Amino acid sequence: MIEIVAQPKSEIGEFVNERQGLMLGHSWGYFNALGLVKDGRLMAGVIYNNVDGTNLCMHVGAVDGCKWLTQQFLFAAFDYPFNQLQMRRVTAPIKSGNTRAIEFVKNLGFKHNGTLRHYYADSDLVLYGMLRGECRFLEMKKAA
Repeated sequence: MIEIVAQPKSEIGEFVNERQGLMLGHSWGYFNALGLVKDGRLMAGVIYNNVDGTNLCMHVGAVDGCKWLTQQFLFAAFDYPFNQLQMRRVTAPIKSGNTRAIEFVKNLGFKHNGTLRHYYADSDLVLYGMLRGECRFLEMKKAA
C-alpha cells in the first residue's frame, strides 16, 4: 500500500537529512514536509522551508533504487507550493558536487539560477528554480 503523508514531519525531516548527507542535528528551521510511505516504510520525502511569500525552498530525499516517483507524488509535491501556498516559484538549493540531484531537478524542469561560490567548506551551492507556469506536474491531476 502506498500513501502520501504530511506527518510526522520531524521524521520526514530526519529522513531527508540522512539522504542528503547533512550533519546530524541539522535543522530545517520552520518547515513543512511531504512523505511517500510504501508498506509502512518512508521511501521519499520533500521538505519545504524558507517561505517568503513568492518563493520557497524544496529539498528531496529518497531511498536509493526504489520506485517512488509516482504521478500522484509529483502532483502532491508541486501542488503544495504552487496551488495551496500560491508561490510564484520554487527553489532547489543543491551542493555543486551532488550531480545526481542536479540531474534529477533538471529532469523535473528546474533551471539553473545561479551559484553561491564557496558556500560550503568543500563546495559551492547551486540554485535551481521552477516557475509556476513551467511546472508540468500540476496538470497530472486533471489527466488522472
